[in-house]
Order: sequence, then C-alpha cells, then structure tokens
Amino acid sequence: MNIKKVENLLLGSPAWVLSAVTVSAVMYLTLVPRPLPDMGVSFWEHTDKVVHAIMMAGVVWAVSLDIMRRNRSRVIRLRFPDIVAVCVAVVLFGGVIELAQGTEFIGRGADWADFWADTAGAVIAGMVTWRLPWPYRQC
Repeated sequence: MNIKKVENLLLGSPAWVLSAVTVSAVMYLTLVPRPLPDMGVSFWEHTDKVVHAIMMAGVVWAVSLDIMRRNRSRVIRLRFPDIVAVCVAVVLFGGVIELAQGTEFIGRGADWADFWADTAGAVIAGMVTWRLPWPYRQC
C-alpha cells in the first residue's frame, strides 16, 4: 500500500471517524478485563505506563487531525485554545477510564500512575501538535 492510498484513507474518511475508531480502541483495551491474549513475552516493569501514554497521545492526535480537517488550507496549525481543550478532554477521558477500572464490574484495578501516564501522553502529544504544522490536502 502506498502513501497516497493511506493519505486518501485518513483524510478522505467521513468526519470524526478517526477519532471514533481511536477512542473505541482505547476503551476496549482499557475496559475489557483481558483484551489481549497472554503471549508469554516479558517486558520491563512499567510497560503499561508507556502504553497508557501512547494511547492517550493517539487520541489527542486523532482528535486534532479531525479538528484540522475542518479547514481547507494547505498547512494548518491548531490554535492554542483548541489544543488545550483537546488535552483537557483527553485527560478527563483517562480519568474516567481509571475510575471505571476501579469499579467491581470491570474487574481491573484503578491506578494513579496510569492516570499520570495518560496525562503525560496527552500533554506531550498536545505540545507536539501545537508546535508542528501539519500538511493537509483536500482529497
């Protein structure tokens, strides 16, 4: 698959599909008791914190890309208030996930360290998104 096809798939999809798919995947991975099979691979001690940060960074980038798709200019940069709003929403999303994990219905444990990893991932992704202009072409 070449880059042009991937670009057309991402930028040509209906509004907010990328965000919906990303949020759905994060919710599945964080709220299902055993979302992935045990592969018998050992990682370092806090691998899950890195995964939490990456997932929330992915949510920030997906939502940011969908916001940028509203514009029709060639290169766009999100305004600072937009980035702050996205980051706050994603941090709250991470907090709600941790609260849900702490309930007896989910069967997983809530962890403050996971929440701080979610926050770090969202803030770092927000800073990168705010500082770098993203190329955009109307498909």
